[in-house]
Amino acid sequence: MDNGVLKKIGEVAELLGTTPRTLRFYEEEGLIFTQRTAGGTRYYSAADITRFNAILRLTNLGVPLHLVKAIATTRKQYATGAESSRAIHSLLLSLQQQVNTQMALLTQLTTDLSFATTTLESCFHCGNSPTRAGCPQCKVNQCLNTSELLNLIWEQEVN
Repeated sequence: MDNGVLKKIGEVAELLGTTPRTLRFYEEEGLIFTQRTAGGTRYYSAADITRFNAILRLTNLGVPLHLVKAIATTRKQYATGAESSRAIHSLLLSLQQQVNTQMALLTQLTTDLSFATTTLESCFHCGNSPTRAGCPQCKVNQCLNTSELLNLIWEQEVN
């Protein structure tokens, strides 16, 4: 084993900003296979590190582990490249649709965040009580129908 190009689990975890336990978990899930010494020490190649990075990026962005696992393991379930490519293609299209939906939601949230922060800036020098009753003319109060975040920030109206 060429230890000059291979890295131990602690080195890889540090490099990727994660923990050795996380890397072992992905191995247990069958997402990656490791080279080991006779004593059981794990060693990872540059390709392994790239694979870990892809797994971590997807899971950190909220892609469910079952989908990451399907992407990582589907190819070997088929006899031909044509069959496996079609299966993987379908998985990737599904993931792309999920990402597009998430991006649209994040765009809406970004717009609401900008509006809410700008609106709240008008309250920076307000001496009134931060309630509906204490500040009935508040700009935040006047903009409640245009921002979900402002509705979340402002106290609930008691009926």
